[in-house]
Amino acid sequence: MAQTTLKTRLLVGSLVVLPLVLILAGLAQDKAFRSSLLAAEQVRLERYFYLLFSLAEMTDNTLSLPSVLIEPDLEQPNSGVQAYVYNAQDELIWQSASSQLTDPIPTANAFGLHDRPGELIISHQPKDRSDSFYASFDVLWESNNNVTNPYRFALVHSGESYYSGLNAFRQQQWRGLLLATAAVIFLQSILLAWALRPLQHLARALGRMHSGETAQLNGEFPGEIQTVVNRLNRVLEGESRLRKRYRNSLSDLAHSLKTPLAVLKSARIPNGARDYGQQVLEQVERMDQVVKYQLQRAANQQGSGTRTRVPLAEAADRITASLKKIYRDKHVNFTIDVSPRLAFVGDEQDLLEILGNLLDNASKYGKGQVTVSAQLKADQLQITVDDDGDGIAETLHNNSLERGARLDTSKPGQGIGLAICADIAAGYHGHLKISRSPLGGARFTVKLPGCEIN
Repeated sequence: MAQTTLKTRLLVGSLVVLPLVLILAGLAQDKAFRSSLLAAEQVRLERYFYLLFSLAEMTDNTLSLPSVLIEPDLEQPNSGVQAYVYNAQDELIWQSASSQLTDPIPTANAFGLHDRPGELIISHQPKDRSDSFYASFDVLWESNNNVTNPYRFALVHSGESYYSGLNAFRQQQWRGLLLATAAVIFLQSILLAWALRPLQHLARALGRMHSGETAQLNGEFPGEIQTVVNRLNRVLEGESRLRKRYRNSLSDLAHSLKTPLAVLKSARIPNGARDYGQQVLEQVERMDQVVKYQLQRAANQQGSGTRTRVPLAEAADRITASLKKIYRDKHVNFTIDVSPRLAFVGDEQDLLEILGNLLDNASKYGKGQVTVSAQLKADQLQITVDDDGDGIAETLHNNSLERGARLDTSKPGQGIGLAICADIAAGYHGHLKISRSPLGGARFTVKLPGCEIN
């Protein structure tokens, strides 16, 4: 099944959601407009009632109104407004001229019960064009002899004006909503094209990188995409460093094997074959160690992307326990001044490789005293290894960490280990520094990501 584009998905989603939103908005507007029409109707009816109240008079204990009113709507037949007055016995005692042609005349009960005097009651509201508003206003009128008589003033108003106004509003409203929907969809398609344009730029940048024009993703992108681009560039940098390390490992392997192969090539069989066999065995063992070392190093570099919390004190104890067996005859005294709460954040093999090389170097070239200490500063774990040996000349501090000046070719076991430590530290955006130790020998300080654990 073909995959749809983001633009298509967003447009389809808009076509589904937008009409629902507009329908709900239209219904809310329709309800509000109907409420406003009903409020206007109530005001209109109140005006008619107040007119009738102002014209009504009590004569001989009977309420009477003039036969001719000043309101045209109540005088003209079929004007849509009819007025009635009923007494306490629900008898019709007066009706407007506009109701003369009405048949049948509504009874008092058609306007509801007499339960709220002094209040306008709209008892019927139009349900279709043939319905009318039925409104009543019950009053208590006091006669000349202080007798209170209840009367009902009633109005019937046609719902035609109500519905004509409502239908006109609805036609205008839905026409406007349809135009608004079309305009929003059109504008949204333009907005989507503009908003998704950075993704097109990103695709072109990936194409240039794939074709070899650039090594990284270049260009300026919006904040959300720029974050992804930056992380992709970090991944690409890591992959580039990894490939470089593989090439360096192969180069180191080839360079390391050149010497034993040259020895074997130039060897001659002496008077007896025993010495020759011993030479072959020694060089083969050396080549085997070199191959195993380079393979292990490549494996450690490949796994450097994993991130775990590795307790530093435990790792140092493991390394020193092994070195005590190796340097049993030398009686090396290891001092580990590391808080059990400090931990390295990264691959455990990387930490073991660094500690193993630094502690082995200190054990080999020290006189018998090796100290390991560490401290945490701003998520940076600073590990220090000191020995009491002769140290490394200050002029060789930087050269000892460079690949072009490997010291193991002249003094086995020194330069290659330091180069490995420097490479691993650089992979974690840290570094390895060589200085003079207070014990008199060399001090190796490596900075790696770290944290405190409970």
